[in-house]
Amino acid sequence: MAKQQYIVILGTAHGSNVAGKHSPDGKFREYKFSRDVISMLKPRLEGQGFTVYVDMPQDEVPRPGNAELSARCKIVNNLCSKYGKENCIYVSIHVNAAGSDGKWHDARGFAVYVANSCSADSKRLAKTFCDLAISRGLRGNRSVPSAHFWQANYYVLRNTACPAILTENLFQDNRSDVEFLSSQAGKETIATLHCDAIKQFFRTNR
Repeated sequence: MAKQQYIVILGTAHGSNVAGKHSPDGKFREYKFSRDVISMLKPRLEGQGFTVYVDMPQDEVPRPGNAELSARCKIVNNLCSKYGKENCIYVSIHVNAAGSDGKWHDARGFAVYVANSCSADSKRLAKTFCDLAISRGLRGNRSVPSAHFWQANYYVLRNTACPAILTENLFQDNRSDVEFLSSQAGKETIATLHCDAIKQFFRTNR
């Protein structure tokens, strides 16, 4: 990597004490998947010369929800103040859901989000992820925006100082996606996607 120090801040998904973040049969848990992927991803990035932090590695997160979100943003922004926001990125790793009805659905595939008002670097980072996911067969069965990222008013994206994205790694209420994500090969695929996209972003856009 370049001589300049780059900081990657990885965001875990919710926590074991947050209700509803699981497959309809309860066997797949988003919080566990996110932390498993991050445990694979962090040493790989460090091996490439990045300095890596995890915002909330513990299984349980502060409650209520606004306390969790504000605490995550404080962690990220403190690191931005320490290292310079231009040297940091925030990548929050999640799994999507097509509904909140406790039923299986048909939607499949990868998505990546940025804030409604975000930097050009956030958009470039998100597009890098989306393009790589599509090239590796993870597009799924939904239409992809022409920009190759989605925009939303997510708290951790709009209130962090550095380029920030939130990845939705397939669907926790799709049987085929859950089977894939529950496998070691599935976790490996997602961890590798994140590692390669982060390396590509810094290599081509800095």
